[in-house]
Amino acid sequence: MVLVGVAWLASSSALGAQETGSLRIEQAVSLALSRNERARIADLNVTVASAAVDKARTAFLPTLGVAGIYTQKPDDVIDPTKSHSYSATTSAVLSQPLLNAGAFPLYASARRTLDATAAQTTDDKRVLAFDAARAFFTALSAEAVLAAANTRLDTAKANLKDTQDRVAGQFAGTSSNDVTRASIDLANAVVEVENDKGATRVAYVSLAYTINAPIPVHLDPPDAILAAGRQTVPAADGLVRLAIARRPDLQSKRFLGVAAHDFAQEPLLRLVPTLGVSGTFQLSTDETLVGHGFYNTEFVTLTLAWPLFDAGVRYADKRARDAAASIADLTTDELARNVDEQVRAACATLEAAQNALSAAKTAQDAAHKNVTETDVLYKQGLAKAIELVDATDSAFLADVAYVTSEYGVALAYLSLRQAMGLDPLGTVLQ
Repeated sequence: MVLVGVAWLASSSALGAQETGSLRIEQAVSLALSRNERARIADLNVTVASAAVDKARTAFLPTLGVAGIYTQKPDDVIDPTKSHSYSATTSAVLSQPLLNAGAFPLYASARRTLDATAAQTTDDKRVLAFDAARAFFTALSAEAVLAAANTRLDTAKANLKDTQDRVAGQFAGTSSNDVTRASIDLANAVVEVENDKGATRVAYVSLAYTINAPIPVHLDPPDAILAAGRQTVPAADGLVRLAIARRPDLQSKRFLGVAAHDFAQEPLLRLVPTLGVSGTFQLSTDETLVGHGFYNTEFVTLTLAWPLFDAGVRYADKRARDAAASIADLTTDELARNVDEQVRAACATLEAAQNALSAAKTAQDAAHKNVTETDVLYKQGLAKAIELVDATDSAFLADVAYVTSEYGVALAYLSLRQAMGLDPLGTVLQ
């Protein structure tokens, strides 16, 4: 996956960017994948599944054990001159399973579960990368809205001063009410700036939480991704086929389905006898024996176990596991349909966001033209101050609508990439 490619972004590089106060989206994703606890938990899940495979493999491997027994008797009836006697035995037992039919599907199930966990880990990290990218764009959007609010505040200050000057100079068409109206607009602009400052700080804090790093000072807009989001959306049918073949979470569900079917084979295999062999070497000494010497014994044991009737447990397990396997298959089918829906919905959302951005740009241009024209008329005494205030407010709302639409396109583009099983950093939908 392309997602793995972000590993080349060294941690030192990302930290170096923070020291200069600037953070790029590639660095934000890299920090999230290297520092966020969710990525570590995903890796540990693979460790757990791998250990389960090792445990299942032990059904085919030999075991070796050593035991020792030392016995001391307080009264020696053989030799009254001794206050005690003793005996010691040491034995080593080597056991090797020869036939355990049920171990084969259990081992196969554990291996498929490991494959499923590895695929799910890839998807968990991919989702984390998208969370970091979205937090990055959310912070950028909040910062852009704050910039528009600051521009409105500067304009409101300039309008108030100009109105005060015109009233003081007794220009025609101006009155003290114009100053009052301009003062109200300035107060509203201050309120907007403070609210947007809070929203921006919250967005930066959320980004810092996701990447598990200090709050960045500045974010570099990812121009390549912004431009990619404005490209014509390909046909949904082709994107759906790519998503079905690529999505790691869907691959994980498929592996889990195979594992469930393997697991369901084990109960009836309990009808097959189990066969094992063990060899024992025993070394003993006993003070009560003549000569007090050591003696050893060796023997081999062949074990056959055939559980003919287990009160129906195996058949109950079989029914339950077959049902679980069917559930796994249905879950995979449902997710495949959901992937289809996600891709088509993301395509529709992206196209709508692109259209909204185009309309927002038209509205922004018209709003700023209206401000310029109204300002000229106001200075000529042909427009009232309230008209200039309204024009300025409309321009601010148009600016906010535009930047919100701009980053809305980027977020919609990220949603489409996520639905397709891609990473958040690419610029091509393939």
